[in-house]
Amino acid sequence: MNRRARLLRTRVALCALAAVPACLNRPIDRLEPRTTSTVVEPLAQSRVERIDILLAIDNSLSMADKQQILATAVPDLVDRLITPNCVELESKVPTGQKADPKGVCPMGSEPEFRPVVDINIGIISSSLGDLTTGSCAVGSIEHADDKGHLLSRKFGSDTEKVPTYEDKGFLAWDPNDGRGGESSPSAIRQNLGDMVLGVDQLGCGFEMQLEAVYRFLADPDPYDSLTVDGNSRLQEVSTDADLLAQRRDFLRPDSLVAVIMLSDENDCSINIQGAGFQSVIDGAPFYRSTDECAADPTDPCCTSCALANPAGCAPDPDTCGPNQGTDLANRYTADEDQQGWRCSDQKRRYGINLLYPTKRYVNALTQTRIDPTRADLAVSGSEGGVQNPLLFGERDGVKISRPPGFVYLAGIVGVPWQAIAKKNDAGQPDLSLGFQTVEELEKAQLFEKLAGKPDENVAPSDPFMQETSAKRTATSDVLGVSPASANDINGGDRAFEVDDLQYACVFPLLAPQPGGRDCTTCDDPSCDDPLCEGTTQVAAKAYPGTRELAVIRGLGDQGIPASICPEQLTDTAAPNYGYAPAVRSIIDKLKENFKGKCLPRELKPSPEDGSVQCLVVEARSTAEGACSCDQASGRLAISPTLENGDANPTYNAVELAKGNSFDPGWNCFCEIAQLVREEGESCQQDLQTENLNGWCYVDPVTVKGSNPKLVEDCDVSERRKIRFVGAAEPLSGATAFITCTGE
Repeated sequence: MNRRARLLRTRVALCALAAVPACLNRPIDRLEPRTTSTVVEPLAQSRVERIDILLAIDNSLSMADKQQILATAVPDLVDRLITPNCVELESKVPTGQKADPKGVCPMGSEPEFRPVVDINIGIISSSLGDLTTGSCAVGSIEHADDKGHLLSRKFGSDTEKVPTYEDKGFLAWDPNDGRGGESSPSAIRQNLGDMVLGVDQLGCGFEMQLEAVYRFLADPDPYDSLTVDGNSRLQEVSTDADLLAQRRDFLRPDSLVAVIMLSDENDCSINIQGAGFQSVIDGAPFYRSTDECAADPTDPCCTSCALANPAGCAPDPDTCGPNQGTDLANRYTADEDQQGWRCSDQKRRYGINLLYPTKRYVNALTQTRIDPTRADLAVSGSEGGVQNPLLFGERDGVKISRPPGFVYLAGIVGVPWQAIAKKNDAGQPDLSLGFQTVEELEKAQLFEKLAGKPDENVAPSDPFMQETSAKRTATSDVLGVSPASANDINGGDRAFEVDDLQYACVFPLLAPQPGGRDCTTCDDPSCDDPLCEGTTQVAAKAYPGTRELAVIRGLGDQGIPASICPEQLTDTAAPNYGYAPAVRSIIDKLKENFKGKCLPRELKPSPEDGSVQCLVVEARSTAEGACSCDQASGRLAISPTLENGDANPTYNAVELAKGNSFDPGWNCFCEIAQLVREEGESCQQDLQTENLNGWCYVDPVTVKGSNPKLVEDCDVSERRKIRFVGAAEPLSGATAFITCTGE
């Protein structure tokens, strides 16, 4: 019987007013106070003085082998930031040498970017406990609830900790001795590697890595503990003052923030707003779903047998019994609903989704205001919710906002590297070239194949990324093979009944492990687990990380995808070794901010001197009476009125900037001077400039004499940029806006 009711669906076309990422084509007339068609757009800050790196590491069982690889890779990442590669002055080709921590390269070369001399590095785990249910055996499992706190555990010790900056739980790179941090590259490498290994694999089996990141970075009022009320609903108790103190110490308001997530399982961030959390993580099997769910989880009649039927949907007595919604006996058997896959494919199997939407974490990392009472944190209206603690802070009592685009999430997660690696000239995946960017994966239409749409209950179409314990027989059109067949990607799906999900990818261990934990039960000749040769474990595995990939997709240019399954672990010098490709992807993305981003749209230059009639305004917060626009550094004060008392049309740009969502209460505005004539030509042509302070528009296509080498790091369709030189670079903690008319 077809239970589907006819539903009237109205499509509403919504026109979203998106901010234009650069100036429009028509210039602003600085002599007339016209603002009706003006766009004020933030520019990428090019002076990155501080970086805060947060490692979010899964600490559940089976993570030890991946943590060992990361313990080598992350110090390499720090090395690249503090001693960048040297490149030839003209060709920008790496010389094979590194700059010293002061940024000095041999004659004829320069660092690929200015060394970062102020870095905080902290670690959190995926374990947020069992939400009062007892399923993680809090008290007997050693690290079942790390509460989103910074970790500095020493591997193999119950009490010893790795030395951290002022005993605050994180490392601080500080070669200039500006705050008493670490200045020895070898020491910070050693301590960081020890901290990664110290996370260990003794955490709760419900991996809430995305929620842990939100908890530490952005939750305005993180709870200290949970209790259950008489209606089986969780109540948050008190505020976690220790976490807030750690956040204040670790997170600087004007830093570039890089979150690096490592997990071999899908995120299981359980929505505690309601009673459903108990059904996910207690020991009893959960309720069955109605029959529509198996064919289409998005069907409006797909629901749980524990709930009443949606309006217009016929009863389902065969599956849910005659008393759906009131008869609570319609559960799966224990064999049908193993706790190990309780967080996967919930809508199809249970009729409801009990995890937080992935949009929650996109909003947490990008939106200036969030509403903690909503599962997705979305705010309605410009004044709803609260300011996002990740994007607003204070220094010495002065309010500061983090510049737009200064938060990145890199996910080293369960996805075959062959699916997301860049392609060589033969069209084959080549990890020595690195991983594709979010934009490249979007162009190739790979995200819906690999991640699906978790918030819409749409599973990935690629069989390698589908969460199931059953053997997957379809052939992947991304990888060209079936996960059920013998292959080098996931080793082939297993046929025997197991309390486990099929793998997305596997990789060989450097040394076989007799009695390895994934192979202790593989003592029967019928065991076809690709990780095992009998009870000896020879490979490691990862499950589909669809929710993490969905968040990375939602972040767009601020997301960095990578695979937790390395191609090889034997040749340490090769570009495809371990997580070296992930490190390169992270560095390539972060260094875009070190140089200033490129402009997607053309400006309209003057044919005489290549200048553009646009304004660049620097907005910042200062202590009362401390605002200064130093003309020697290329800054001009902007007064509301001209000398004759008339309104100053330039001040229109200030008024428009004040309406920006990143405004923390700016009280100091300076115009950064545009360089023209001979100075402008030098800015547009010379790789290195002297005694120049200001900005110019570089576009080899429309500005005669513009040096193509100044924009060669731009995408081929965006080879133009606003170039700041000398002391005119936007100050740390400031936001620069460009203003042009769109008439």
